[in-house]
Formats: sequence, structure tokens, C-alpha cells
Amino acid sequence: MKISARNMLLGKVSVLKTGAVNAEVELEVPGGHTIVAVVTNESVAYLGLSVGSEAYALVKAPLVVVAKGKPDLKFSTRNVLGGTVKAVKLGTVNADVSIELAGGAIISAIITCESVQGMGLSVGDAATALFKASSVILAVKA
Repeated sequence: MKISARNMLLGKVSVLKTGAVNAEVELEVPGGHTIVAVVTNESVAYLGLSVGSEAYALVKAPLVVVAKGKPDLKFSTRNVLGGTVKAVKLGTVNADVSIELAGGAIISAIITCESVQGMGLSVGDAATALFKASSVILAVKA
């Protein structure tokens, strides 16, 4: 599968909570991380999702927020994944930051160069990737 979303992580559905319109889906991905997605019940049915089934979590890099280290705050965002900065590519305005999670998965984020400089972010630093459950698109093999 070729897609434009920079982040594509394969996992297994560990929790599936359905509501009146939407469902909350938790995927266990390598390294012991959990990614939470909120999708419509219609999408759950269309994708054939159930506990134990495989699915991909897709997240566009501009939707990922980066914090240096392990934040001492609680966030309303459901996805808070800690790791180590593997690469920082500075552009004119934006930077491409890659955070390696335990288990080897990479989360890419597009943030401003000003943010990179303001945090003093560099390769080898501990960092946290944050993104909302509603920013996660789920996909399964056809």
C-alpha cells in the first residue's frame, strides 16, 4: 500500500467500544504502545474490525505535536507516545522530526523550525509524539 500519510503502524485491535455514532478503537502496536482512534460505527462495520483483527493506524505528520522529553502535563489527546529523536531535517520554515518508539516504529512530525530551536530539540533527545484519536485513520488489507 502506498499512501501519503507518513505514519502507518500495523497493530491488533485490543479494545473496541461502540457508542451511538462513533467507536473508540485501541490498537496494540509493536513495542507495547497503544494507538487510539475514533471512527464511525459504519467504518468499523465496513472495515470488519473486531478485537484481535489487524489494522493500520495512519496519521499525517502535520497532525503530530512534539514535546521534548516526557511532559509533566496531562493532555486531552489520547495518543501520547514517548521515544527518542532519530532525525531532524530542517527546512526553510518547517522541520521533519522522526521519533523512534520502543519496538522500532517511527513517528514523523512536521513542526516549525522555530519550535525545534525553541525546544533545543536534537537527535538522541527523549521526545513525545502527541496526536488526537480523531486524527487517526484506520485501514485494513482489502
